[in-house]
Amino acid sequence: MRKLCIFILLLLASIPLSAQNEAKANDLFQSADYSGAMKEYGLLLKRYPSSALFAYRYARCAQELGDYTTAIQYFKKSGNRYDLKHFNLGESYLALFYPEEAIASYEAYLATLAADSERIPYVRTQIQKAEKLQRYLRRVEKVNIIDSVETTVDSILAYCPLSAEVGSMTYTPDSNIIYTNQRADRQLWATIHDSLSVIVSSHSLMGQWSQPDTLPQEVNIADKQAYPYVLSDGVTIYFAACDSNGLGGYDIYVTRYNTYTDSYTTPENLGMPFNSTANDYLMLIDEHNNIGYFATDRFSPAGKVRIYSFVPAWQKNYWRGLSQDSLVAYAQLRYTWSVERSTTTHSNTTAIANTHTADDDEKKIFFVLNDSVVYTSVNDFRNPNALKKYYEWEELQKQITNNTKRLEQLRHQYSEADHAGQKKLTPAILRLEQLQSQYSTQSNDLINQSRALENSNP
Repeated sequence: MRKLCIFILLLLASIPLSAQNEAKANDLFQSADYSGAMKEYGLLLKRYPSSALFAYRYARCAQELGDYTTAIQYFKKSGNRYDLKHFNLGESYLALFYPEEAIASYEAYLATLAADSERIPYVRTQIQKAEKLQRYLRRVEKVNIIDSVETTVDSILAYCPLSAEVGSMTYTPDSNIIYTNQRADRQLWATIHDSLSVIVSSHSLMGQWSQPDTLPQEVNIADKQAYPYVLSDGVTIYFAACDSNGLGGYDIYVTRYNTYTDSYTTPENLGMPFNSTANDYLMLIDEHNNIGYFATDRFSPAGKVRIYSFVPAWQKNYWRGLSQDSLVAYAQLRYTWSVERSTTTHSNTTAIANTHTADDDEKKIFFVLNDSVVYTSVNDFRNPNALKKYYEWEELQKQITNNTKRLEQLRHQYSEADHAGQKKLTPAILRLEQLQSQYSTQSNDLINQSRALENSNP
């Protein structure tokens, strides 16, 4: 009886404390301190792991912080109590380039809305964006990424060094960026004209720059254009545009000037992985040094942008025969020479090593069987053949880790080498990169086979 009284007293004492934690978490969320709010909701989830409310709010914090994988996990844990869950799932899946799941979530949300809801147009627009993403994912180009660095928007050019043989990019006093060709007699930049951001061109004649001419509609295809860059051939122009036919935000396009007709070709969207549902812009190619650069703010915090350097491919080559997870990984630029490797992809289809979430401080999830079943030990396996496949997967991870270390060494050597040294190192890096890609596909296959066998559980 005495123990029961103590338990009741402790329970009653914890109620005001939980209310304080919840109030603090809510205040932090309302003030846009999502990191602090997520920590508080995580503590509440430890105390009430089955709470749909805290799971939903924890997911919202993760979503605001750009951790869409965690957001999806906890939105699912929040059950069907919150109609907005489906909408937020759609937004999170779309951000991670999973269009089919996004469409299904948006459709589920539409089913909860009244026929005259003002949210319907936006949701239908998001569905159209997801459908467009589906089409782009069918043609993900193979790109050999060399390196990447995250910086502020106004520091982009510091990480895109160009040889004098291909021209230069410079900032103007008003933070605009001007391209000047190698002969220093032509310039292109974006400027505001009639409330539109358009690309203009100027030529130097007898030491005087001409009045800017607005490029034709074949180039200025939308309300906002920016960051023009011309190859050494003088006719190939890369630029960014917020076009309704793009994936979202700024997309990178290429067009070519026809000297015979004095016109430009219809701009071509570079597709994935150069473009995404975020802002992608500033495509530069240094043909003299055989290196390219482009900028994107996908998966970057506000005010930040990531600059990727890559080996230009003058003939497009697309990924074929890959699973959706692998295509998404390449579209996200997850597999690069310098970005940290992860053989895990979407949580529905892969193993997870050392995953930490709000409610598993005492145990580490290393294998996900499905959305509701996770393993914390090899003893959880019921099918010996499934366990065998898992061990094969583990061995493959060791090889991937060794290759990653070797790639890091080669990348460091590349960054310190001169042009001749970089050229010599490139084949070895490309071979290892290709091998890592093959291992990644094998890794996904092994873990999927393990899961299929475990689910069959003969």
